Amino acid sequence: MRTGDWIIFAVYLLLTLFLGLWKSRKGKDIDAYFLGNRSIPWWAVGLSVMATQASAITFIGTTGQAFNDGMRFIQVYLPLPFVVVILCIFFVPFFYRSRVYTAYEYLERRFDTKTRALTSFLFQCSRGMSVGIVIYAPSVVLSVMLGWDEQYTILLMGITTLIYTALGGVRAVVWTDTMQMILMFAGVFVGLYLVISGLPDDVSFSDAAYLGGVANHWNAVDTSINLNNQYSLLS
Repeated sequence: MRTGDWIIFAVYLLLTLFLGLWKSRKGKDIDAYFLGNRSIPWWAVGLSVMATQASAITFIGTTGQAFNDGMRFIQVYLPLPFVVVILCIFFVPFFYRSRVYTAYEYLERRFDTKTRALTSFLFQCSRGMSVGIVIYAPSVVLSVMLGWDEQYTILLMGITTLIYTALGGVRAVVWTDTMQMILMFAGVFVGLYLVISGLPDDVSFSDAAYLGGVANHWNAVDTSINLNNQYSLLS
């Protein structure tokens, strides 16, 4: 990496920490820590949810998968808009009126402590395994970029995230996610521009898209009934 790359990398880390801690300075009670005093703008929450859903796996893993196996994996995401609409119409208002901090708190009210403990334990197990992969994937990229061992890049990302999350609460998480989602969008458009502008003079964008179709990179929908097929509308 060149000097400019190191500067950008350092500024990004410091900006992430600063933004997370600065946005969390309002209020230090439990309501502010877990719920942001219920005053976070809706668009920031939306971008935060998008950033959480995307993660590093989306940018690193799915791009390689699309190149090797086509776009069939996108079928997994097709129901998401409908699910999100249902959640926003029915579940979000319900939990908002319930005045609870987590869904597991409501389960304790509705059932008992054992139900809350079991469901929260299962959730923590699933997220623990998922987050391990989410952190490891970009650590491989950073280790190549920085020339560091993967253990150090994992610690770098983990400690940075832990600091602003533990000290700032949900408000810090939402606003850092918002910044990162904006950077993701910017990176997508800049990358798309660079790819298109980097095409040979005798190859147009439509030609490149046609070649991608010939190579089965655009096969986004699979209507086969083969249950052994990992990605299809039925599986």
